[in-house]
Amino acid sequence: MAFIPMAKYPDIVALPEGLRGDYIILRNPKVSGLELMIVWKIHLDEEGRPTPVLDLLTKVPEQVLEQNRVTVENAPARFRSLLLLLGIETAIENLIKALDLEK
Repeated sequence: MAFIPMAKYPDIVALPEGLRGDYIILRNPKVSGLELMIVWKIHLDEEGRPTPVLDLLTKVPEQVLEQNRVTVENAPARFRSLLLLLGIETAIENLIKALDLEK
């Protein structure tokens, strides 16, 4: 069974390209213009072993950026740390919950 956070967080999670797309968008419904995009690809090593590669991109309104510049700038690196510590599903779930707290 695939991890599909849309069902659990329909106001926050969007899959613009559907289930076969290569990114997911997280939006806080209370903060207009705030978006986090998780982009993924699969890297194959020389022996054909797959490794998922995920990156976090941010789109933040100027007024939010002014208040939280360091947090926003550090978000991609912190997300990569979460991925290593918690795994993909739990890292994404924690990011969604953190975004939901910003209400």
